[in-house]
Amino acid sequence: MMHCSASQLPNASHPCVRLILGSDTSQNTFTSSWTWTAVIGLAAFIASTYFSIDKVRKSRRAKQAKRYQADYDLLDETVVVLDKLAGIAVQKADMVKLSELLSRIKQAERRFPNLPFGRVVADIDAYKKTPLPDDFHRKLGSRRVALDDLLDLSRLQGAAIASALAAIQAVQSEIDRRTD
Repeated sequence: MMHCSASQLPNASHPCVRLILGSDTSQNTFTSSWTWTAVIGLAAFIASTYFSIDKVRKSRRAKQAKRYQADYDLLDETVVVLDKLAGIAVQKADMVKLSELLSRIKQAERRFPNLPFGRVVADIDAYKKTPLPDDFHRKLGSRRVALDDLLDLSRLQGAAIASALAAIQAVQSEIDRRTD
């Protein structure tokens, strides 16, 4: 194996060549222990910067999750109310709790306009337009109202509930995506 010395190279006096070949000169050169210390220090700096950025990112996500939590819970409560309403023939009197929740969802929509709360509001508004008449039991017994009309309203209620539940799921999925 052939070894090169600084005297055999054309640019042997260049400081980089002397550093690589490790030739002793009267000038100071980098020692291998200094080089390893610098490399380890650089690696530690990069790692600490990465973990610091990751920590800031996790902290931001935690703060954002905390901001969204009340509205996420509101949507959960709305799902429970809609599930209860899906099992009954809904009249206007049955929609009191849903109207209160709708008002709170509209507030959430104003707080977070970049989340698709508007679709939830629109679907619940559509559902609120489909209640059965308050005295439909009496009218049905006396045949003053057509059964087909009541069935159509009931179908519209079911479709509006399904649409509202899908919109709620979309909002919750978006919140989950932003906070995970």
